[in-house]
Amino acid sequence: MFNLLRPRFIPAFPPLALLLVSAGSIGFAFYAQYVQKLLPCVLCLYQRVPFYMVAGLSIVALLLIRFPAAARAVVYLCAATFAVGTAIAFYHVGVQELWWEGPAMCGGVQSGAASVADLKAQLMAQPIIRCDKIDWTLFGITMPTVNVFFSAALTVFCLIAPSRWMKK
Repeated sequence: MFNLLRPRFIPAFPPLALLLVSAGSIGFAFYAQYVQKLLPCVLCLYQRVPFYMVAGLSIVALLLIRFPAAARAVVYLCAATFAVGTAIAFYHVGVQELWWEGPAMCGGVQSGAASVADLKAQLMAQPIIRCDKIDWTLFGITMPTVNVFFSAALTVFCLIAPSRWMKK
């Protein structure tokens, strides 16, 4: 049993784990949006970007697995990406808790309308999702708060994984 927990030379483990976690996180976000009808605000959409980037980077790391130094560098780049994701999620928590104001796009609509009538039609058709409004909680914990800790844990994983599994 404990032999399974011992670090071994398994170079594909960190990139594969990152790919699965990123795909699962994006899948959960789409599930919440389209099945549970929890419409995302602008900051919610920004929080998804690091997961998209890490999914792509992990595929690159898997392709570079025969070049261990390059694959490790890509996993370290994933750590930087998740660190940025942690900062975005923390900023969103601050907006929700009213510690500071959100960006101007929170609650607004970006429009390319040619006339006032077109703009009015767009505004009436699109719901306004405010960044400081809390739509979902589990035991008082919001999704951005969960994302702060999740992204921070993934940052630590990306910093530790190359030295444990990807070196000979």
